[in-house]
Amino acid sequence: MASNWSIEFTDVDELIRKVQQIPNRSEKVINDTLKIKGSPLAMQKIQEGIPVSTWKGRVLNKKHARNYKSLNVKHGNLEFTIRPKRQFEYIKYPDLGIGTSKGNPPKEFMHGGLEKARPPIIKDLTNAVENEINRTIGG
Repeated sequence: MASNWSIEFTDVDELIRKVQQIPNRSEKVINDTLKIKGSPLAMQKIQEGIPVSTWKGRVLNKKHARNYKSLNVKHGNLEFTIRPKRQFEYIKYPDLGIGTSKGNPPKEFMHGGLEKARPPIIKDLTNAVENEINRTIGG
């Protein structure tokens, strides 16, 4: 299970305008920002939404994905992919409403976490591109 992060272009008009000002350097700035700030923030927001399994209202005495670094990130060009670590792959069941969670509505905590992270990531990207523009003009 991977959760893809995408942005609506209506949310990033300012970012697009700024990227056009440094077309030969914007790709590196975006990749660096996604790696340093974007993916860690997305992982944090997803982690906060991971459900903790209970039995009769009591939290089970076991390792819960929410309390551990249960996610891996893979960086690509202008993207990142977040997946659960092998030990915690069971979290795909409540997120998708499959397997042991069959018949239950999907929790969609991966998507929800990405949605919470989207505005600050866009802001970080815009600021990083703006800083690169200022550095170029000032330097």
